[in-house]
Amino acid sequence: MRNIFQIKKVSIGRLSLTLLFFVYLTPVYSITGYLREAETSFCMDACGIYYLEDESGEFISRITHLNDLEMLEPYVDRFVEIEGEEVTCVTCEAIDVSSIMISDECEFPVECFADPCEVGECPAYPEAECVANYCDGCWADFYINGELLDCSSNLECIDLTGIDFGVCDMALGIGWSEEECQYLSGCDWVVDSVDYSDAFFATMEECYAACSATPPQESVSIDYLSGWNLVGLPLDVEDASYSTLFPESIEGTLYFFDNGYIAQSYLFHGEGYWLRFPNAGISIITGFPISELTISLNEGWNLISGISESIAIGDISDPSTIIVGGTIYGFGNDGYSQVNTLEPGGGYWVRANNPGNIILTSN
Repeated sequence: MRNIFQIKKVSIGRLSLTLLFFVYLTPVYSITGYLREAETSFCMDACGIYYLEDESGEFISRITHLNDLEMLEPYVDRFVEIEGEEVTCVTCEAIDVSSIMISDECEFPVECFADPCEVGECPAYPEAECVANYCDGCWADFYINGELLDCSSNLECIDLTGIDFGVCDMALGIGWSEEECQYLSGCDWVVDSVDYSDAFFATMEECYAACSATPPQESVSIDYLSGWNLVGLPLDVEDASYSTLFPESIEGTLYFFDNGYIAQSYLFHGEGYWLRFPNAGISIITGFPISELTISLNEGWNLISGISESIAIGDISDPSTIIVGGTIYGFGNDGYSQVNTLEPGGGYWVRANNPGNIILTSN
């Protein structure tokens, strides 16, 4: 019988027995197979709705996602790779999915008369990348930044202008407001008993596609020095890899800070990075403007970046007063120096006395 379960156990010196015991109790499974929806089941709970079967149709395991069962729907009847831990519901056990992705590593792919991507289309996402898949069908899967898209969904544009979501720093998503797509924050998606959660989009591309508007793109010029620089991502772009945004940079030198330096390949909004260049120059980045951004800070030192326009330090919203005064620093020819503004495309050090959120908003 083929070993379809893979359990990894880690030993670290004197902690080996403890870790092995913990892993034994809560194994992490990595499995491939076809995700099916059960027509009938004696499990009258969340563990009995979906299951995984192998390529010969043999049952492997029940599958669930306790936090959001609906997220499994796009993967039904597809060959997938999942990871997760075993959980027990009311009457049945299942693997609670922590990650799931469509796989093309099936042993018996079908033959198609044409490339699925030549006949498939995703009009709601014209910039999406198509990937052909031949596992039990001729599939054309569309992705943006590695995220699988539902091309059958009908995106609806709801004008959120004038709706008061409250004065809170929770990021709600991207919505259509004041005749443009913009990042919105607030206390809740429900206002006056109306749930507006479906009015928000995951990307600027989705928002502008649904609202039948031409997205206003901007360009930001970022000057950099020879050697190490602090940089950030000032716009919403299709490809946020540092090699695309800063093609003249030295390979393998993008670092984020989270209680230590961590090598990265992609930049994310609100985060600052070290990046090294062989020579001084200018990079021009083009994308959708970011007008509002909520940034989570850890206690201690943090690397952050701003939005698409200059923000004065005094205009940073700090509702919990976590920023230590006089501790926002940039880096330039003369080394570190305190700054009065956060400039688009720059990275900055900031110190917080407690974990929490700050908000940057354009004027």
